[in-house]
Amino acid sequence: MVSHAAAHLGSPPSAAAFALPGAVPATSRTGQAVRLVESPTSQAAHLVTDGHRGSLGVAGATAAVTAATLHRSGAHRSRRQSRTARIVAKADVSLEVGSEAPPSVDDRRGRDRLVRYLGGFVSVRAMTATNLVREVCERHKTSPIASIALGRAVMGATLLANGRDPGETLQVRISGGGPLGSIIAEASSSMHCRGFVGEPSAEAATVPELVGIGEGATLRVTRTHPFWKSPYSGTVQLKCGEIAEDIVQYLATSEQTPGSMGLSVEWDNEKGCVKHAEGFLVTLLPGWDEASVSVVEANISSFERMESPPDVPREDAICQHLMRELAGEFQLEDEPNFRCSCNEQRLLTSLMMLGKTEVLRILKEKEPVEATCDWCGRDLTVSPDQIRAHMKSEVGEWEVFARESSPRGLRIAEEELSEDRREEMPEQGMADWS
Repeated sequence: MVSHAAAHLGSPPSAAAFALPGAVPATSRTGQAVRLVESPTSQAAHLVTDGHRGSLGVAGATAAVTAATLHRSGAHRSRRQSRTARIVAKADVSLEVGSEAPPSVDDRRGRDRLVRYLGGFVSVRAMTATNLVREVCERHKTSPIASIALGRAVMGATLLANGRDPGETLQVRISGGGPLGSIIAEASSSMHCRGFVGEPSAEAATVPELVGIGEGATLRVTRTHPFWKSPYSGTVQLKCGEIAEDIVQYLATSEQTPGSMGLSVEWDNEKGCVKHAEGFLVTLLPGWDEASVSVVEANISSFERMESPPDVPREDAICQHLMRELAGEFQLEDEPNFRCSCNEQRLLTSLMMLGKTEVLRILKEKEPVEATCDWCGRDLTVSPDQIRAHMKSEVGEWEVFARESSPRGLRIAEEELSEDRREEMPEQGMADWS
């Protein structure tokens, strides 16, 4: 199953949007994978330019559609927001590269990579994340369609987190009304990634149906840093549920950054696991001009004719194609990987935050405390002796004090005291005044 998410290059709310053609599942000749392909009855895409509508042909019934829309933000929106480009790319599309790729291709094969190229006022990031997406999905035992949705979210969060301040963490939360529940993906600037979904075994015909689009469906991006006073959070309404398009909508409305994103997850039906996962993110930097935008549009439009030379890694080939005629240069390379921060120490800290009274009650029961991490599915256990030793430590005493001295702790203590007083108060008319 190959699933390509819609991608847009900058998307202000008022701009014209595409209605994606419906996708129906079809089985490949080898039987090893199931692909989402174009419906034979809807093999026409449309190009909206200055209010006129034209048609773009779809490259066969086995083509998977990726949409790319260019909009403007800020002072340029009013005169440029109607420009829209739509591309149709085959699922097994390859790249035609015009510039020289970094050497040492052999040692990069088989591992996940994220590369960044910069040229003029255009930044391009591309990644392959097969191992990352596969591990996340296997840990949660997600269904094929849930794996596609979760894989898109994890890659989208990773692309957004790349290049942020050291120590920063970015979380993407997609809350729809579909059977999947919420999707939460998190990535740090050091490329440590993780994610989970509410209902891993959920099934649906398409990702939008699985996520659920409605009035209350939202996408929230939260950025945190140890040195920040408070997190930065931005929320947008889900536009189509394809995840990539919704993330781009967030970039345009919350960060005023025109961008284009493409996310692809391929499911191997025979082996029952993720076969391949990749994605890209194109952003326009401050000072961008019309010439650079036109070049990027042309490069995206020719995506279906790209060819990957055997001596160029896939990620570099994508970047080089999207940067053609922009003199794009290789900037950096990262290796996204799965990592969860759960451990027994964090479980002990969470127990201390319950308050001294609750911790003493747990110790009185003399039973170990067990918990399961939602992020990675790992089972954690701490014994009463571990809880007692941590509570008596300097760190544990501070954690208990911090909990009881916090506004929430003080409010809970006040509510408990009020409830105790109510229990001690006699019923109306039953007071003994002797």
